[in-house]
Amino acid sequence: MQQLTQASVQQAPQAAPQAGIANGYIDIVQPLPGQPSQIFLRINNVFRVFNNPNAQTHDQVQEAFAFGHQVIGVWDTSQPLVLRSIQIRKL
Repeated sequence: MQQLTQASVQQAPQAAPQAGIANGYIDIVQPLPGQPSQIFLRINNVFRVFNNPNAQTHDQVQEAFAFGHQVIGVWDTSQPLVLRSIQIRKL
């Protein structure tokens, strides 16, 4: 049984975190009924989605782009189009 466990662990994909600086965004504050609120960040010409952000995150992303701060999206390789977090870096 131990060999089976080791084989399963070896076959499990390693999800490495990756990050990139966004150069555009789409903020869906009031989605259609039944749809989640979302923020899409354009990173390396690919839109990546952050689902169900709180009101503060919506405000922070809008302000960051308005004032020229860096907006960084973090995702993992197992789901490269879904953001795990958004970070704001003031320059």
